[in-house]
Amino acid sequence: MDLRTFWINLGWLVVLIVTIATPLALDAVGRLTYFSSLVFWGIPLLYLWPVFQSLTATGTGRRRRALRWSAGTIAVMGVALDLVLGHLTFRFPGCDAAPGTSPYVLCVPGLGGLVPVEELLFYVMGPIVIVLTYACADERWLGRYHSGDDRLDYALIRLSPHLVALAAIAAVTAIVLWRANGTFPTYFAFLTAGAILPAMFLYRAVGHLTNWQGLAVTTLYVLLTSIIWEVTLAIPRDWWGYEPAGMIGLVIGAWSRGTAIFPVEAAVVWLTAPLSCILIYEFANAFFHHSGSTRAALFGDTAASGHRTRRP
Repeated sequence: MDLRTFWINLGWLVVLIVTIATPLALDAVGRLTYFSSLVFWGIPLLYLWPVFQSLTATGTGRRRRALRWSAGTIAVMGVALDLVLGHLTFRFPGCDAAPGTSPYVLCVPGLGGLVPVEELLFYVMGPIVIVLTYACADERWLGRYHSGDDRLDYALIRLSPHLVALAAIAAVTAIVLWRANGTFPTYFAFLTAGAILPAMFLYRAVGHLTNWQGLAVTTLYVLLTSIIWEVTLAIPRDWWGYEPAGMIGLVIGAWSRGTAIFPVEAAVVWLTAPLSCILIYEFANAFFHHSGSTRAALFGDTAASGHRTRRP
């Protein structure tokens, strides 16, 4: 086994250990900040991006475009939503500190308050790392579960009646919680929209293309990272907090510190974010492999039905 093969096959283990050890070492010497904690996402990014480029080097570039499009779209949406709606769900107490004493590198103005630049960097790096983890697992580490050439030229936007019903139930639940608590459950609504809407329109078309074993590994990775990063390091240091008025009112006591609550919605995000990111990635992958027009790819074309496209 040459060095390149070893690095692709087992380098992830080295990177995982370094990713966890680095912030813990910084914490031990008192140098850990919100900004430096972003190595939880930066180190995997530096490993996964070259690995993905290497694994797709012999293709036509469609998988690379799919990754750039999906991760970029999710990152832009995350940053925009944080700037517009973040004040309804999050608190950043350090942004109100006196000049020179803020724990953040920089706070930028958003709708309703200031947002630290570290938060925006997380929304950029997080989706990229999630999609890259899945893509590398699909291409190499769990490649035997790869969907192969099973890509038909059918409509990629296909409504799922079961998920429509689930969305309706979630909407009714949000209204009931609103009436019961007296405040709108913004985080619950955001979580529901982010998790159910992509699945509602994409699952029927790309569900069978998804490497579910790869999704499981990606979700476990996100869970491990989030438990160490958010629960163990961030919440006790008050890097960010959750606005109680925007929550449903259920908190996980073991992960809360006084007024620094950890709402149950935040834990659910760890499970739903990988699913949404990966469905969007597989949608983009299928779209760029589709042989028909944009209209045919999105909404179907009877003239294009039955033709197969091969994955490069």
